[in-house]
Amino acid sequence: MPIIDAFKHMQVPLMIVGPDGMIVHCNRATNSLFGYGDDGLMGRLVFNVLPIASVAKLNALITPPAMDAVIKGMIGQKRGGNAIPLEIHVTAWSDGERGLLHALVLRDISEELVSDQLSKDELERANSAIKGARIGVFEYNPVADTVIVSDIWRELLELDDSDGIDVQQAWRARVHPDDLHAALEPVRICQEDISERATCEYRFRSKAGSQWRWMRADVAIAKRDAVGRITRLIGAMTDITERKTTENALYRSVEQFKSAFDNATVGKAIVDLDGTWQRANPALCKLFGYSEEELLKTDFQTLTHPDDLSEDLSRLALLKAGSIPAYQIEKRYIVSSGAVIWGLMSVGMVSDAEGHPDHFILEIVDITEQRRLGELKTEFVATVSHELRTPLTSVLGSLTLLSSMHAETFSDPAQRLLYIAQENGRRLHALVNDILDFEKFSVGKMRFALSRHQIAGAVDEAVLANTPSADKFGVRFHIECPDRSLTAFFDPKRFQQVMTNLLTNAAKFAEHGSTIDVTVEGHTKGVRVSVANVGEGIPDAFRDQIFKPFSQAASSATRSRGGTGLGLNITRQIVEQTGGTIGFDSIQGGKTTFWFTVPVREHD
Repeated sequence: MPIIDAFKHMQVPLMIVGPDGMIVHCNRATNSLFGYGDDGLMGRLVFNVLPIASVAKLNALITPPAMDAVIKGMIGQKRGGNAIPLEIHVTAWSDGERGLLHALVLRDISEELVSDQLSKDELERANSAIKGARIGVFEYNPVADTVIVSDIWRELLELDDSDGIDVQQAWRARVHPDDLHAALEPVRICQEDISERATCEYRFRSKAGSQWRWMRADVAIAKRDAVGRITRLIGAMTDITERKTTENALYRSVEQFKSAFDNATVGKAIVDLDGTWQRANPALCKLFGYSEEELLKTDFQTLTHPDDLSEDLSRLALLKAGSIPAYQIEKRYIVSSGAVIWGLMSVGMVSDAEGHPDHFILEIVDITEQRRLGELKTEFVATVSHELRTPLTSVLGSLTLLSSMHAETFSDPAQRLLYIAQENGRRLHALVNDILDFEKFSVGKMRFALSRHQIAGAVDEAVLANTPSADKFGVRFHIECPDRSLTAFFDPKRFQQVMTNLLTNAAKFAEHGSTIDVTVEGHTKGVRVSVANVGEGIPDAFRDQIFKPFSQAASSATRSRGGTGLGLNITRQIVEQTGGTIGFDSIQGGKTTFWFTVPVREHD
């Protein structure tokens, strides 16, 4: 009785089955396992809860001469009909009174089966991942010096299953000779127990021998014997050719940039968003008179002349905000000696992967000498021009006076010389004026007196003043102005200069005897004035050059008509700086129209 009581109170599910299959004893853990109350299984047939057809079948689970057996994976049935996987330890013995008895120790293995299935699923996923990633797996036995390789490993080596070759020899034969030592190093490191794992990268020739591919090998210790000796290494081999190609291209790109940066003859630098120097090339250090270490301790604000800093910072803010892609500015710098130099600085923004501003790239060219020479040139041109214009005005006045003296009789040769002198004097006077105006525009010193005026009257005045030029070239002007009440904002003096340049230019290149049309039209944003002639037209190759200074098409013909090559450039400068636009339309051997607009509202 005490033994039975102890049996009933054991925590491991136990039951005893009689010769007829009846459950003669069973503890609380067993009843709970199958979902029965206390003693709920007592007196029931074991066949109700276990898939055993008879006691003979139960006894057949034990193989003589053994007296017991362990059966794993037998599916029991709970009271509600649910299946339960079990591991059962069966022991048989004979009792003199009762006959053949069987003791069953039961264990629920549901969690183990779930865990096993998860492990199988995990292994299957791992195998799929390895195949999908084309990772070749190999296993090396250092004791027997044998290698077992996976199918993917063979595919990477382009070996068929039918190839009866030694895979180790095949692999060694195709590793780049310069890389063989490195390729064998991971196995040596693990085999000598220097490290649990090691890796390497090496070049590997294709089977056809046409190219070298890059491989990566990862080797790790997988098994040791009882005394700790390494008996198995496992490794993975991956084709990394694409990655290495990208890395090599990136390396070349970085080296090219570094070489171009370091060896550039102009100053270059990488600058943080706060203005501190990240890196500066030797040319920039030389320009500022600092070593690189000294320069990196400063910032561009410190080296910039105080009077030029605000304009630079305002453009920098626009660049950081993304309003402009880059900018260029001429500004002064204070070098290590305290001297002031001029630099032409070009700045660009570099963004990070998310598009946020990361740093600036800047280039500085020393233009101190250019600025000095420019100032000297400006002063020289202004001095010479003024020195020419004053006596030239007197000479032209004297020639005009002589021309008007009807009381004196001049010979024909004298009259011809007087006419030639007047014409050349006027051309020289126009040239001096054009040069002075061009210099004013170049240095930003041209001033305008803008106010509202009627367009029609200003056009009439310009046509009247240039009628002698039309007569000289055998053409005439025709004005078309439907609305003579149109007004606009312009400088009357400069408006006359624009009209004179366009009218004389049209007269020079118009067909003899043709009419030059001057049209005034009102538009929403401005008044458009156009001057059209019929003549040779503008050559296609010259269209992009027409508004540039000193540009003239068909030089020999142009020289015969006169001109400085500055008129259209000055005209564009006047129109654009007073708020208008200018352009032209031309058909080769046909009609050419130059047009410009005058703003109807005051220009900012």
